[in-house]
Amino acid sequence: MKEIKTIEYALGQGGDNFLLLRFIAASLVIYGHAPAISGGYAPVDIFVYMGWSEYSGAIAVDIFFIVSGFLVTGSFSRRQHLIDFVWARFIRIMPAYTACLLLSAFLIGPLFSTHSFKEYILGHGVYDYVWTNLHLGVDMRWDLPGVFTGNPQRTTVNGSIWTLPAEVRMYALVALFGLVGAIRWRWLFNIALFALFVFGSARPHHIPMVPIDSYIQLAALFGIGGFCYMNRSWIPVHGGLLLAASLVAWLLRSTVIYPAVFAICEVLFVFWFAYNTRWYGFNRFGDYSYGIYLWGFPMQQIVAVLAPLLPALLNALFGFLAALSVAVMSWHVIEKPALRLKGAPRALLGWITAVFR
Repeated sequence: MKEIKTIEYALGQGGDNFLLLRFIAASLVIYGHAPAISGGYAPVDIFVYMGWSEYSGAIAVDIFFIVSGFLVTGSFSRRQHLIDFVWARFIRIMPAYTACLLLSAFLIGPLFSTHSFKEYILGHGVYDYVWTNLHLGVDMRWDLPGVFTGNPQRTTVNGSIWTLPAEVRMYALVALFGLVGAIRWRWLFNIALFALFVFGSARPHHIPMVPIDSYIQLAALFGIGGFCYMNRSWIPVHGGLLLAASLVAWLLRSTVIYPAVFAICEVLFVFWFAYNTRWYGFNRFGDYSYGIYLWGFPMQQIVAVLAPLLPALLNALFGFLAALSVAVMSWHVIEKPALRLKGAPRALLGWITAVFR
């Protein structure tokens, strides 16, 4: 009987397709948002049509959080240094996000606002949109003065950014686990995560770092991703298991345990795709998924202004092409240069030590 491959074995082979998987997930978010944004003809979402009950955008976000939990936990495990970890997370999220907020407020806003430029630029809402959203709190701002007010998805400039506060809170939980040594010892990580899951099941409104209901599922999936990294020596990567789990989920789709079984399918799919899709050519291009995710919604809103009631699939297509164009620039001009600064804290510490030695 052929031995079932594990995540640890797959990691040792030196190649994966997480970049391609995240690119597809970001594209699915655009596809999933198109019916609500366009207001035009929209066929039933392909995943809903297939009977999975979850629509494409929600599945894509689930995938993002599973992958993020796995990779971010691995990142802390390799560094084992809080300052390096926090800095690495900051430069991956904030530069591109800040640019998106500023360009939305001071370029897209004036171009598509029904207010005059003077009224728009002097309005309190413009600066509040940028400043409040930079805090990544739960009280995010969605609209800019007079922008997209005639669209079917009225006034919302960028509905996709609602997940970023949840993502950052998960980074904080990883840092907390790291500080208490839970990422150094697998048994401690498993106990701590299990305790958090039990506590969250009993008191879901009191989970640390999860202040609103919409973050609960995302936090659980992130935690499962982290669990898969810490237990990579025995977590299987096998297409047969994925097919079996999918069949079970299909049979149980009208029961109360369906969401949990479906989540298992998502997890199995993530690692099957990442380690069994043998073409790694996409990795030569760059990580455009974050830029597509950030810019997909506003680009689709712009398409909805320029082509009202365009069929949803065409809104998704044109929105995707526009978002991809901006994402490519974002990666090469902002994100990739920022990532070159990963070693800055240690370099600064070394310089300070040398000066005061």
